[in-house]
Amino acid sequence: MLYVKNLNLQAGDFKVPDTSFDVKKGEYYFLLGESGSGKSLILEAIAGIQKIKSGEVWVNNLNITHLPMHQRRVGLVFQSLALFPHLTVMDNIAFPLQRRGIKWPQVEKEVVQMAQRLSIAHVLKRKPGTLSGGEHQRVALARTLIMKPDMLLLDEPLSSLDILLKEEMVELLRELHQQGQTILHVTHDYRVVGSLANRISIIQKGILLQTGTPQEIASNPKCKLASRLVV
Repeated sequence: MLYVKNLNLQAGDFKVPDTSFDVKKGEYYFLLGESGSGKSLILEAIAGIQKIKSGEVWVNNLNITHLPMHQRRVGLVFQSLALFPHLTVMDNIAFPLQRRGIKWPQVEKEVVQMAQRLSIAHVLKRKPGTLSGGEHQRVALARTLIMKPDMLLLDEPLSSLDILLKEEMVELLRELHQQGQTILHVTHDYRVVGSLANRISIIQKGILLQTGTPQEIASNPKCKLASRLVV
């Protein structure tokens, strides 16, 4: 599904050197690391936001390294969520379909179906400023999922939620995964990883230190963060 090969990135003085990993189809994969470890930089490179110095990114046997964002068949949910405050929830979710030139009747049908799937049909006429934190998250997910991405990229999607909303979102992400969605999730929160991950890579200062299942890493931790993993 996803193959990151010898990826080299740089943002200011910070570098991600010669990084390689793969995510299999249908897998829930985590990049786990402290703030500033480079995990979001890697996610942005896969999505096409961050410039790649060298290396390759492949999705479904297609080299997407130099493709524009809209041709990559990946969908990124930003940590900031990046909803348009002046648009309704309906128009926020519809936005990527309208950019593709799809006619409104079809757009409206798909938006309603997605809103029902994520339990936000009741807020379609509202604007983001009136939503709860959990509703914000679901709208951002809906806007990304409506593009039917081969891979869903999540940048710290649970960091701003209280404990109850976090539990709800974990259950929603688990459902999406069980429905077949391939997910690459970056986080610093080791507490949510064990219940969702098929595999994990621990990243520190731009370097992947350890990769394996939650059980493999917990039984043989190679860094302090890995030793905190609960499975």
